[in-house]
Amino acid sequence: MSSFQFQEIAAHYDDLMEVVPYDFWAEYVVTLFEFVGYQPYEVLDCACGTGNLSLELAKLGLSVTGIDLSAPMIQQAQKKSTLSDVLPEMHFFQGDLSNFNLGKTFDSATCLYDSLNYILDNQSITNAFSCIRKHLKTGGIFVFDFNSVWAFEANLFSQNSRKSSTPLQYNWKARFDEKTRICTVQMQFTRRNFDGSLTEFSEIHRERAYTIPEIEDFLRKTDWRLLHVFDAYTLNRPHSRSERWFFVVQAA
Repeated sequence: MSSFQFQEIAAHYDDLMEVVPYDFWAEYVVTLFEFVGYQPYEVLDCACGTGNLSLELAKLGLSVTGIDLSAPMIQQAQKKSTLSDVLPEMHFFQGDLSNFNLGKTFDSATCLYDSLNYILDNQSITNAFSCIRKHLKTGGIFVFDFNSVWAFEANLFSQNSRKSSTPLQYNWKARFDEKTRICTVQMQFTRRNFDGSLTEFSEIHRERAYTIPEIEDFLRKTDWRLLHVFDAYTLNRPHSRSERWFFVVQAA
């Protein structure tokens, strides 16, 4: 059975991402806030998925609202919001980043794990930056990342699972179109169920490569002030083989 991105995988997403250090990601985001001398209280977590980063940010004392295009992913996130009554509030909503209205503003925002690469055309990504800007108070800080152009050119997204003992096995084959700069990833999954049976499904994911100057142009058009661009998970400048870039911008 085949489907488009973040539908069938939603129920298995946390198993797939169990090796991802979300706690480190949250600490890095807070480090970037501190680097620019900013103390956030309410965070809008854009493209929050199943809420893993949202949960870690809440553990650090932040009130988090998450939004994601995939309704099945949001359903998983909403389950996490009931896990503890000692954490700051977490709220999750389904919505398109290029056209959403939550009816309130926040003092900070995040958008991680190449989520913005999933927006495939200039107008839609401009709309997304504009929409997120409308949800931030003037002076608020937005931290987000992009997969670099080099990461797509180096075919880093053709991957397969290496531990045969894990319940969820996967095989991904990526194809990067240098003309459109869109990378199409055919994702095949096999899930070993508790009764020993197997469930197979697939998804097709597409991401677009953007250059730093292009991203800077989107920011200028949507009332953001660029503060810093970093090689991922460091405070170093990007280099020719940076796999991911982190941006720190301020609502002008």
